[in-house]
Amino acid sequence: MFPPELSKAIDYSEVYHGKLDLPKNAFPSWDQLVPWFDRSFLNGNKRARDPHKIFADVKGYDFPIVRDVQVALGRMLSRTNISCHCYAGFSPNAIASPPHKDPMEVLFVMIQGSMPWKVFEDGCDYDDKTQTMTSRSTFSRRLEQGDFIYVPTGVYHVALPDSSRVGFSFGW
Repeated sequence: MFPPELSKAIDYSEVYHGKLDLPKNAFPSWDQLVPWFDRSFLNGNKRARDPHKIFADVKGYDFPIVRDVQVALGRMLSRTNISCHCYAGFSPNAIASPPHKDPMEVLFVMIQGSMPWKVFEDGCDYDDKTQTMTSRSTFSRRLEQGDFIYVPTGVYHVALPDSSRVGFSFGW
């Protein structure tokens, strides 16, 4: 599922981009995802109230790909507690979070649609008030279905959605 270089990148805490070795039918379709979003909202997910930007916890039983990625990462990392969250949006103006760093390791997988991503390994000087930054990204690429990016703890990154999309973020 993962290229062997991912394990080395994780060992050395280096950003890594790759493609999952999975067939197209391994990814949940829009027809599977949309009813799942509806259930998430109806089951009380307060962060799913805005259809333009959805955030929800995802379990291994929700979609086989979640379980498969969690198992593969678990074997690679010798651990079992790997979380998964869904980040989705249904319009080009569904703004994601500003540049930020996470307190955990993150492996983001593009599930449906595509989205530009930037990583700032040398730090980021984003100004929340003016929503500007002068930092130069060390990684800048449009992620397509099956692409993933590993971002070590404390490394600034930003997703820049410009169309409908769904991604799963695995953390440990």
